[in-house]
Amino acid sequence: MSSTLLKLYNFYINSSQRDEGTPADFNMFLKTPLYLNGIIPSEFRFTIRYIQVPFCFSQFNQFNFTTKYSLLRNGITYSNGTFDLTTGNYNVTTFITEWIRALKVSLTSLASYTPLITGSYSADTNLITFTSPSDSFADTTITFLNNTGFTSVNLAIGFIASWTLSQNSSTTSAIDINVSPSRNLYLTSDTLIQSKSFDALTSPMSNSPALAVVPITVVPNQYITMYYNFPIVSILNNTVIDKFNFQLKDESLPFDLVDFFLNYTIYFTIEEHRTNEALNNDILNLKVNQDAIRSPPPQEIPPEIIERRERLIQARGKLSKQLLDIKNALENDKSIVAEEI
Repeated sequence: MSSTLLKLYNFYINSSQRDEGTPADFNMFLKTPLYLNGIIPSEFRFTIRYIQVPFCFSQFNQFNFTTKYSLLRNGITYSNGTFDLTTGNYNVTTFITEWIRALKVSLTSLASYTPLITGSYSADTNLITFTSPSDSFADTTITFLNNTGFTSVNLAIGFIASWTLSQNSSTTSAIDINVSPSRNLYLTSDTLIQSKSFDALTSPMSNSPALAVVPITVVPNQYITMYYNFPIVSILNNTVIDKFNFQLKDESLPFDLVDFFLNYTIYFTIEEHRTNEALNNDILNLKVNQDAIRSPPPQEIPPEIIERRERLIQARGKLSKQLLDIKNALENDKSIVAEEI
């Protein structure tokens, strides 16, 4: 146990115990608030130990499921094409099927055009090849735009820039596909305030509300479980903790989890530790005390002691004079006796 530890609090929390909010963003009020001791300089430290989250949120949703495109057909340009995937999670096969379905519905509505587009996936290369059949109009070309804010679907199928699919031709992904983009969850808080934590979730090197990163190593509909054998410790600015706010965010986009309705579990500790300032003061005081033991400061002599000492000195002087007189007298008596003899 750390020599700086003053108090330890263990918390085993399930989001179902919340007082308000949703599983993705909830508040819980403490019946007994935590306070710093107020005497010894100290600080609260948050340490996550364990978390288990059901992978039931939608990776593709209203924030990232839209694709913008333009269509050139029979000399006419349709520049406002758009289509949305159905909210949810996908594997490669279901993603290709949904992508083609949504595109064909949009093309039919936009230009009464329903091509027999196909897509094939290669597990060896991790790329998708899309093929458009022959068309009665030789100029038929679909350009999928990589506009800011509408890049997620293109990136999922392996394109990092705008790309085209023309009639009687094929186009293959430029990079590896990734139809399951969520790789980490962030556990954040609006009530456990930090000043020494930074991340790029909002903007580089900004103060972060993130308390922990939760790696996603399973597929949807399984449990994301993380034991922190090397715990993540966050130093808090709070002098009082009376409410917990916890939020789960998807690293792939800075938003709360969508369609996340199941509850999750978290185990963490909050510790009160002496600060470096307190330790430095203790070391300084110890040094001063040691110096005092080695070299005790001179003490002032009370006046009555000084007066008594003076009286004793005077008395000693008088006694010495008397003894000297007696000695002289005795010597004189001996001289007289000697003469008479």
